[in-house]
Amino acid sequence: MRRAIAIAFLALLFVLVALPAIIVKGCQYSDTAAWPSVTQEPEVRLLVHTTGRLVTLPLEEYVAGVVAAEMPTSFEPEALKAQAVIARTFAVRNLRALGGQGVAGRTDADLTTDIWAGGQAWLSQDDARTQWGALGFYGRWQKVEAAVTGTAGLIVTASGVPIQAAYHSTCGGATENSEDVWQEALPYLRGVTDPWCADSPWTRRETDVAVADLAKAFGLDAGVLTTAAGKGHAYVEVVEKTPTGRARRLRVGEKEVTVSAFRRATGLPSARLSFTVSGGVLHFVTVGYGHGVGLCQYGANGMAKAGKDYRAILLFYFAGTEVEALRAGS
Repeated sequence: MRRAIAIAFLALLFVLVALPAIIVKGCQYSDTAAWPSVTQEPEVRLLVHTTGRLVTLPLEEYVAGVVAAEMPTSFEPEALKAQAVIARTFAVRNLRALGGQGVAGRTDADLTTDIWAGGQAWLSQDDARTQWGALGFYGRWQKVEAAVTGTAGLIVTASGVPIQAAYHSTCGGATENSEDVWQEALPYLRGVTDPWCADSPWTRRETDVAVADLAKAFGLDAGVLTTAAGKGHAYVEVVEKTPTGRARRLRVGEKEVTVSAFRRATGLPSARLSFTVSGGVLHFVTVGYGHGVGLCQYGANGMAKAGKDYRAILLFYFAGTEVEALRAGS
């Protein structure tokens, strides 16, 4: 009898204490759930995908490395500040210590430097010094640090929760609704008409891709693509487009492929594309650079040049959100 009571007590204890802890630890943010308070500057466990090394560093130091890697330091200070806030928001939402999902398959990592695996690019100070040179490093890193310290602790939230902080280089005149590029419709990731990025070098680009290389990338025989073309199927067919004209679904020969996989295989900067075929080569013309959702970096710089501050920039691209400080613990 006593043994049965003890077992029942332990089971109840597990349900009341241990099980909730397991559930909370395994959950990722939803856009309605409350998120934990912060009593001190969080640490980031960063997976450097090029080396496999795991680096642990303070949040603000991590944000500086992201700004240095993700946005040209020649950009206006207010654009760099907007990037700092977005990079910080991205990090906070992914930190396991704050309920984030971390890096898939790596319980020891919160974030990765692999942008194709859902991460943000990042530069250490040593790497920045190597890339920029000793003479250029000081001024450029000083500008990055000014953007980070000038927005220290600030993130973008919707209903009190850190947003999914999407951004890209150049939208080419209009950003996308989240559901037109991914799956989930989020109220703060609404497409906007954006005249601010007109001076981006990525507004229009031309790229040649050999049919043989395209076939190899997707495990097809070049002859299969030629046969497909003979049956009325183009080498590449845009099956469906988004409202702004980006490819939403693509077919290579008879095989449907994801837009992300297609861009990665071809090196195309954008899915807003057109093409012609001649002599076994596809000649692509693209507009913009990146997925087109959220903040347009060249647009942010254009707004900053026009006198807009970082808060105005962020609220333009993320409708109905707030810029607020990480919540202090009680």
